[in-house]
Formats: sequence, structure tokens, C-alpha cells
Amino acid sequence: MTNTISAAANPALANDLLKKATQEEDLPEINPTIQPPLDNVVELPGGYITPTGELIRTAEVRELNGADEEAIAKTNNIGKAFLTMLQRGTIKVGDQKVTEKILDSMLAGDRDALLLGILKTTFGSTTDLAIFCQGCGEAKTVEVDVNTDIKTKVLADPINDRVFTVQGKVGEITVQLPTGVTQKELINNADKTVPELNTLLLENAVTKINGNPVYSKMQVQNLGIADRKLIVEEINNRAPGPQFDDLTVTCPDCESEVTVSINLGNLFRL
Repeated sequence: MTNTISAAANPALANDLLKKATQEEDLPEINPTIQPPLDNVVELPGGYITPTGELIRTAEVRELNGADEEAIAKTNNIGKAFLTMLQRGTIKVGDQKVTEKILDSMLAGDRDALLLGILKTTFGSTTDLAIFCQGCGEAKTVEVDVNTDIKTKVLADPINDRVFTVQGKVGEITVQLPTGVTQKELINNADKTVPELNTLLLENAVTKINGNPVYSKMQVQNLGIADRKLIVEEINNRAPGPQFDDLTVTCPDCESEVTVSINLGNLFRL
């Protein structure tokens, strides 16, 4: 028998783009308990900038259906499953019909916000996650509400905050927040090592080193390990979007602290 405990208290927040984008898992059938569809309008924490410079802060998503489920089941890793959900479940960005080009140009955090919107529209805002309480030595069920248990970081200045500088050992490094293009490249190279994936991330994110434009992979490969680590940490710290991290809850039976792992994969039951 399992007990249900609330995960609403004391969430710890973090964002790990690289881990989320490249995590490999099996893809079983999506089968959470179906709840009535919720509001399908998503607030974009970063915002989409149109080719004319207009900032758009909302998007429209829809409930996933059986045809979508079949398409998702044909993907061979969790990252590609998310790409399929995003492409099929997003309808509009502002008043514009969504296209792959628009999705590719959106910030990674906005794409994560769209996936959470698709989750809520399809399954509702709450989901039950199975955990194990070491104190009781028993399985527990934790109800997670994505509206209250997952906080969202919003860009204070959605135009200027997407580009920033880092002072490294090599000097001043200009960095732009990762977009869908970067996420897709990471997903398509999920078999690479972490340093190789970091190089892919930096190749897409670093635009200048000491004022010199970055044209090749070699330029970011030649950066020192400390500078590379610093840039990745700054990207994770500054990136807008849902902040996925473990939640800590108290078991009502033994009062032990129990850690609940939260990510898009377990929320979608992938």
C-alpha cells in the first residue's frame, strides 16, 4: 500500500539544460490519469522575437492525442520524444501559426515552458510520482502540482538579457542564451561525451572572445577548462524557463525527509 504526501513545500530550484536535453531513457507508453484539459495559453518566460523585432510573450498549445502518441512512441530517445511533442503540440506563437523555424529560434527555456503547457493541457496540472522512503522502508506516492512545485525564471529584460558577457581567464567572453537549434544539436549527438557536448553548446552560445567573432569549433575547444565550466554555469544560472530540481518533502508516517526527482521525463512518464 502506498501513502500520498504533498510536494508543495520547500522546493529547491535549478536548471540543467545539458542534462535535460541529452538524457537517455526508455520510452514506455504515456499513460498518466487523464484530467480535463486546462488553459492552453502559455506565458513565455523569455519571449519570442520576430524577424521585425517584435517581442511575443504568449503561445498556444493543444492536448496531445492518439496520433501524437503513436508518433512519440516511434522516437528512439527522450530528447526526440520532446521534440515531437513540441512540434505537434504547439499551435501558435502570438498570432503566428507555429513553424519549425520559429520553434528553433525560441530560447530553450521557452520551449520547456511550452512542454509544461502541453503536459497540463493533456494530463492536468498534477501528477503522482512514485518514490521510496528510506525511513519507512516503503514505497510512497507524491502528488506534484506543476503550477506550485515548479517555479519559472523570467527574463527581466527579454531583449537585452539573452546576451551577456563573462570575464574568464582568457578575457571577456560574449555569450548568447541557447535556442532550439542548440537543443536539437545536443539531442542529435546524445551519444557524445560530456566534454564533446559542452563544446557543441559553447560553439552555439559563444559569439565573441575578447571581441573576436567565434567562427569555428576550435576556438571554444582552445578555451581553458575553467573558462568553459564558467560559461556553462552562467548559461544555466541565467537561462529563463521552468526550474527543474529535486523537491524535498516530509514523510507523514516517519517524518523522514524524502527527495523527489522532478524533470520533464518523469512528469510525462517517459
